[in-house]
Amino acid sequence: MKIGIVIPTYNEKSGIEILVNSIAKVISENNLDATIIIVDDNSPDGTADIVKKLQKKHDIVLMLRQERFGLGKAYIAGFKKAIEMNCSLVFSMDADLSHNPKYLPDFLKKMNDGCDIVLGSRYVKGGSNNWGIIRRIISKGRNTLAKTILGIKANDLTTGYRCYTAGALKKINLDLIKSDGYAFLEEILFLSSRKGLNICEIPIYFEDRAMGDSKLRKIEILKFLTTVFRLKANSLLKKH
Repeated sequence: MKIGIVIPTYNEKSGIEILVNSIAKVISENNLDATIIIVDDNSPDGTADIVKKLQKKHDIVLMLRQERFGLGKAYIAGFKKAIEMNCSLVFSMDADLSHNPKYLPDFLKKMNDGCDIVLGSRYVKGGSNNWGIIRRIISKGRNTLAKTILGIKANDLTTGYRCYTAGALKKINLDLIKSDGYAFLEEILFLSSRKGLNICEIPIYFEDRAMGDSKLRKIEILKFLTTVFRLKANSLLKKH
């Protein structure tokens, strides 16, 4: 089974080599047929140069984009590349070391239960993170609001650590997704839910980035919330 692991990057020089080597170790230990697909938005810190050196040791596809088009478009580009490469399963991961590659076999095991999408969740039994209490409350509240309004049967809509079947990505029609940034994560799940896809979750420990600068800003949180109401409004209009 061919696997694609899509990782968007922007200024991830400090941790990308650690991440790639960690993924490669898990791939080797579990005898997986996997390719790492890195989508770099023209990082000025030289992230792509490090990736090019890593290509000499590991199975990596580097997609270089000339501008910073955003997280959502980076994922879509990577997903399409994985489908083009005939990958049966497509992972998405953050580049900041918050997603531990050790969970990759757990995703694959869960996929055998007939799931179309598996989420690495902080909000199911066994899942957690290293955030302070205020940030936890805000994040959990945001997820609860979104899943309730949109009717998505999942607990962690904002996790970027996921595994999709190629068939699920084809059913969604990636070109219809309008959101960018972190709002992309909820919109693709909303479209998946509307298609009747089976969304599952496994527990993960999410460790907030220790290297580089956080990409999550207040504007992204606002976009996430406005996207919830846009998606709900559009779904109601289609019923009339």
